[in-house]
Amino acid sequence: MYTASISNPAQIVQGFLLQVAQSKAMLTGMKKISDKILITLIAVYSFSAFAGLYKGLDKDGSVSYSDTPFENAEKMTPPPITIIDAPKKAPEVIVVTEEPEPDEKTETTYSKFKISAPTNEQVIWNTPDLTVSVSMTPSLDTEQGHTIWLLMDGKALVKKSRTMLMQIGRADRGEHKLQTQVRNKQGKIIKRSKPITVHIKNSVVPR
Repeated sequence: MYTASISNPAQIVQGFLLQVAQSKAMLTGMKKISDKILITLIAVYSFSAFAGLYKGLDKDGSVSYSDTPFENAEKMTPPPITIIDAPKKAPEVIVVTEEPEPDEKTETTYSKFKISAPTNEQVIWNTPDLTVSVSMTPSLDTEQGHTIWLLMDGKALVKKSRTMLMQIGRADRGEHKLQTQVRNKQGKIIKRSKPITVHIKNSVVPR
């Protein structure tokens, strides 16, 4: 028989809560026991602790508590136990984002492309090496395989040039049309210059 003489029943409750706290500390170390099971065990322990509790006055007139009946003792009815489910933790959502594959470089386009020399309708006298220069914006994208082609009278005289200065040598006397093109590495024309007309003349030395 366990008998406790105390003036306030809160002390026995405090002792009970201490035991409950110790039990919880021991149980929380077990990862496989959920919070709901832990609360249920505490509730059962609480009910068993209060189920056989008796209250009365001892010979000195002090309030006593015991787990077995004694003279003039009254059985205590344990208060109802409320079990509250532990809050459910929302499942963690892991978002996996795939990095987009790098897109192929967009083919360069040219806003400006023209023959800068000679000029349209220019008369050229006694030139042993006719030189044609072009200007363009942006610069020629050789990394993408772009090249410049020079045509005279519709025929390609210079192919796959990577410079903007091209020599075609001596041209026949007469009128000729010049045009340049930018082509990609597949040979597709992506930009044409405006054609110009030049007049080639040779001086006649009198005999």
